[in-house]
This record gives sequence, C-alpha cells and structure tokens, in this order.
Amino acid sequence: MSQPVNLSLRSASGGLLVHKYFPGDGEVDSLLVTLPGDHYGVDGPLLYYPRLTLREAGWSTLALTYSYQAAGEPFTLSALPDMVEEVSAALKEVLGMSRKGRVALVGKSLGAALIATLASTMPALENARMVYLTPPLYVPLFAPAFLETRQESLIVVGTADRFYDRDTLESMRSGRPFELIEIANADHSLNVESNLDGTFSALKRAVAGVITFLTG
Repeated sequence: MSQPVNLSLRSASGGLLVHKYFPGDGEVDSLLVTLPGDHYGVDGPLLYYPRLTLREAGWSTLALTYSYQAAGEPFTLSALPDMVEEVSAALKEVLGMSRKGRVALVGKSLGAALIATLASTMPALENARMVYLTPPLYVPLFAPAFLETRQESLIVVGTADRFYDRDTLESMRSGRPFELIEIANADHSLNVESNLDGTFSALKRAVAGVITFLTG
C-alpha cells in the first residue's frame, strides 16, 4: 500500500488545515473520501474499515478534517458554510491529482449531512456513489437536501439511534430511490447497548454493506 501524504490546505479563515491522503495505484484510480461526524472521527470503525479495505484494493483515500475540530472548538450551525467550502476545496484538490475511476463519499452523521449538500452543488460528484451513515433524519434540513441529490446512495441507520425516524425514511423513499440498511437496536454509533457481540455484528453488517455498495 502507498504511504500517507499530509494534504495541507487553507481553512476558510486562512489557517492551515491538514487532511490525510493515501494515493492509489496507477494513473487511473478510484477515490474514497470519508467525512467524520461531530464526535465520531475518521478513524472510528465505521469509517476506518471501509477506507482500509478499499485502500488495500488500490483506491486512493482521503480522510477529511474540519477546521473547528482541528481548533478544538464545539460545532455550531454557523460553522457549516466554512465546512462546505473547506471540504469542496479538498475534493477539488484531490480530484485534480489524477484521472479518477469511481468516486465515493462516506459520511457519518454530520458528515452525511455535508454529503447531501455537496452532492447537489458540485458537478464533479455527479456520478459519485454516496454513503450516509446514521444521518440526522429528523433534522429538518437533511431530508430536503438529500431529495435534491441524484447519485446512487446507501443509507445505514440503527433503530435505537436518537436521530432515527421511520416516517422520514418512508417519505424520503417516496421521493427518490436509495439502498437502505436498518440495524435493529443499534444506536447512533451503531453500537448495541450491553451487547458486545451485537455491536460487532452491527459493525460487520454495516461495513460489508458499504463495501458491497461501493464496489458492486
């Protein structure tokens, strides 16, 4: 496998913002971009294992960092425009490095919400595949943004997630097709409370589903 490269870009405020990038093999390669959640980093298992698996298969991988997290600050809604700007800049930088085959974005919670925005605003992502891990379903802005997208999409949710909302899922499915993995009794991190075997099973099902969706 290739060695990591620190992709140093400027944050929206002008500071240094470093992302972890692994170049793929060959002149034409596929790219996986992982977007963390607010309290779920890019090395959390739901993001780490898909990234590792595809990197071993020769994909390029980009693990993003948000400037508010790098600064040790709490998330606020006012940070969203800067986050969209920073993520867009990182994507443009990496997409311009080589000819890309398949492009895929995997976002956890807050990262999933960002994907919904980027999918409808970046022409370069028109044919990308999108994975939304535990998206904030009952947050009013998410479903309308998602319904504006047209990319092939997979949503992974747990039924014990505080953001889980079956009615919203059904409404979204009436608006556009997407693949869905629902994991019974799994919370916002897809952990199953007081059940370690159940948690491992949930992680395995989610990661296997993501890999199948991105490589199928």
